[in-house]
Amino acid sequence: MFKRYIGDRAFYRRCLGVAVPIIIQNGITNFVSLLDNIMVGQVGTAQMSGVSIVNNLVFVFNVCVFGAPSGPGIFTAQFFGSQDQEGPRHTFRYKLLITLLLTLAGIGIFLMGGDRLIMLYLQGEGQPETISASLEYGMSYLNIMLFGLIPFALANAYSGTLRETGETMVPMIAGVAAVFVNLGLNYVLIFGHFGAPAMGVNGAAVATVVSRYVELAIVVIWTHRNPRKNPFIVGAFRTFLIPGRLFRQITLKGLPLLFNEFIWSTGVAFLNQ
Repeated sequence: MFKRYIGDRAFYRRCLGVAVPIIIQNGITNFVSLLDNIMVGQVGTAQMSGVSIVNNLVFVFNVCVFGAPSGPGIFTAQFFGSQDQEGPRHTFRYKLLITLLLTLAGIGIFLMGGDRLIMLYLQGEGQPETISASLEYGMSYLNIMLFGLIPFALANAYSGTLRETGETMVPMIAGVAAVFVNLGLNYVLIFGHFGAPAMGVNGAAVATVVSRYVELAIVVIWTHRNPRKNPFIVGAFRTFLIPGRLFRQITLKGLPLLFNEFIWSTGVAFLNQ
């Protein structure tokens, strides 16, 4: 009974080798937004309120983009386990399409209704001038953050496929690098150190966007430079056609996962509001 339900040490070492880097990367992804809140809070209350509100809204987008590849990720792991090289290419294409579709939808929603979404958080007994300032800072921060949504989505598509095909260290390293870049640029751009202008809220947004591109660059460059370790990338961009049967299977598996992430993150956002 013990041997049937409890694995050996090698099994648990392998599981931890996969799980721990994923845990670290996910924690780091959320830590980037926390850094902005903490460091902008040293500039002023209205600035911190605007940034915090926007990060609540972007949190919903981030969780959805993280959850969207979960459905195709199930199939990627199965194809990889059966040594099917073509299957992961199809699931990778699906991830790119679904994450880019979500990104375009998110950008459209933020552009058309960003001010109204922010105002949902600014109801109550606050002073009108404080509310107006928080809205202004929030919109300024959001407009710059929109430039970081696409690299975040693409990085998730690449990182998810790497993890599902056995490579967990590179996405973790990319996430750690993104945090250090964000931290360093926050220090320089928010407060105006080393001769840079003190940009405040805008500086925090620029730092976050740059860190997203750094994360994307690391996973993309490593993936394309190591085609033997990542055979799914060979010919991945020759076409974006996905077999109809596989497309339907992935969609049926993935939509409940995406919907679950959306409902949970939206619930958190509403509680904060």
